[in-house]
Amino acid sequence: MPVANPSLKSAAHKFNLFILLGLLSTNPALAASFVLDSFDAPTPKEFTVVTTAGDSSVPGATSEIQTATPSVPGGIREALLHVYNNPLHSVSVLQVGEGNLSVAQGTGAMAETLISYGAFTRPTGDPSVGGPLLGLDLSDYNALQFDFTGVEDALNLVVVFYTAEPLDPSSPLYYSQSGINIAPDIPGGPLSVNLGVSNNSAFNWDHVDGITILINRSGPIPSTSYTLDQVSFETITPVPEPQAWIMLLIGLCALPLVKSRGSQQSLARRSI
Repeated sequence: MPVANPSLKSAAHKFNLFILLGLLSTNPALAASFVLDSFDAPTPKEFTVVTTAGDSSVPGATSEIQTATPSVPGGIREALLHVYNNPLHSVSVLQVGEGNLSVAQGTGAMAETLISYGAFTRPTGDPSVGGPLLGLDLSDYNALQFDFTGVEDALNLVVVFYTAEPLDPSSPLYYSQSGINIAPDIPGGPLSVNLGVSNNSAFNWDHVDGITILINRSGPIPSTSYTLDQVSFETITPVPEPQAWIMLLIGLCALPLVKSRGSQQSLARRSI
């Protein structure tokens, strides 16, 4: 009976290990990251309170925190809390700075938060005068990641991008929008979520001039609260399905064994 070549077996084991390590190195890594806002400024933290806004027949109440900070694109961040329905006239609070942005909606209050950068800001205070054109190249990113310390209930997340240089001037596309509904596993627990943002190929991702984030417009639950720690652009590598990993591993690892058995059978036939 032919004896398997030890060097062949060693080579097969090395081959299997090499393939396995190569596959594991292609895990869902974040290939690139760009922090849009970590809410470090202002320091000390600023807060604003909304106590009015009536029923649906009465215009809502808005309160805003505008912060000049070099850590965000354009150097300016606007955080606005709009309470658009508050039949009980309860108190809602927006806080920004020292590492997070937090909102506590009062009892029965329906509210939305807008966080704006670049062209969507109004540094002069005049709504008709936009902020700086950012000119950001976001073509290397495909997701916007939100990291929450705590989320009490389900939230709607929407992000709108603006470019002053559309790809097709004859049929200009100035805006691109993405949205998602999220909920924590445990009420009040932490939550990290990735929102895909580069699915619109007609938009000029090489030259993004304004970004605005809207949280909880038409949110399903009043009186909610949340604390947002960081917003960052990420490049996320797609992950193969688990079944595909298993089949690929089995197939690749079996190749050296098949080759070895074929060599042994060939030697056996020659010896007859």
